[in-house]
Amino acid sequence: MKKIWRNKYFQYSVSFTVALLFFLVPNWEDERYSVPKSVMFSGDTLTCSVMLEHSLRTKGHSMGYLFALMQKFSDYKQCTINMSPNKSEPMSQWVELSTGKTQMLILNGRTDSVPNIFQDIVVASMPLNDNEDVCVVKKENYSIIQDLNFWLIHFRLTDEYNQLQNDYFKKYRIKGVLARTISNRIISPYDDYVKKYANILGWDWKLITSLMYQESKFKLGLMSHRGAVGLMQIKQEVATKFGIDNIYDPESNIKAGIMHLARLQKMYRKMGADSTDLKRLTLAAYNCGEGRMEDCMELARQSNLNPLEWGNIAKVIPLLRDKEYYSKEYIKLGRFNGKETLRFVEDIMQRYNEYCNLIIE
Repeated sequence: MKKIWRNKYFQYSVSFTVALLFFLVPNWEDERYSVPKSVMFSGDTLTCSVMLEHSLRTKGHSMGYLFALMQKFSDYKQCTINMSPNKSEPMSQWVELSTGKTQMLILNGRTDSVPNIFQDIVVASMPLNDNEDVCVVKKENYSIIQDLNFWLIHFRLTDEYNQLQNDYFKKYRIKGVLARTISNRIISPYDDYVKKYANILGWDWKLITSLMYQESKFKLGLMSHRGAVGLMQIKQEVATKFGIDNIYDPESNIKAGIMHLARLQKMYRKMGADSTDLKRLTLAAYNCGEGRMEDCMELARQSNLNPLEWGNIAKVIPLLRDKEYYSKEYIKLGRFNGKETLRFVEDIMQRYNEYCNLIIE
């Protein structure tokens, strides 16, 4: 194994960019120097896998930055780049790259390695950020790296690049109720997506954003041991019900989460929950699942409490830690700790109130 930043093709990539500049000047064209035709045309669709072996799995802000950066690059090339994090074994990802199943692979140049058998068939881009994440392609597709390096050199000189760095690396380090110091009416880099789909649910976009922070702290690459993915911690099987196939895409992930919330809210509204309790019941079900909520509501009914009042649900949830209650025949899912769900709901509502106080629209 060999660290990618020691790979000679990675070292050559920056020099290659300089050569590209010479190539683009007509008077300096040399007949002996032949550059293959670009594989990226207007309207093309390329696949890009993001390796999650090391830091990219936990540093979700970097993941969000990479998605945004490659989106801007695809806009520049007028093509489509379908990106998805890949948590499979690294070797299988290299095989997918070598066989053409994916055209691009993003990994970390400091921590990830190139297997020996692939060292002579791949070439890497210049670093995409200060973390030294790089894009790797097969040598036969090195015109992708040409284009990417050339674009990135110029993009780094723009205010847009500085804003992108600021959005994803400088605003989400503060611990506590707030994810960051809010300014300019911006909470996260994903605010526009939340606002776009908030009408599906009928909630203030700031409440949805508070939920998103609770779920992922705006880390796009976050994956739970239960299979929940991304910003809204949504499972693929749930998203598929709404016709959404790629939950690794930030916009699709947010849309799927909001549509799932809307379905839960509709269910409790049909049961008769009023607006005061509806949001909290919906949030609780989003966290613990409909089955757990049904157990809680049935216990409330058996205790002569209105199961559609959140205050009553909050009272019975702690009872389900006690065998006297969770062993009853009408409790379908058994013991339920419930502390996380209670904290989940109250943290989101508290943070939402903070957002409302700080952002006046």
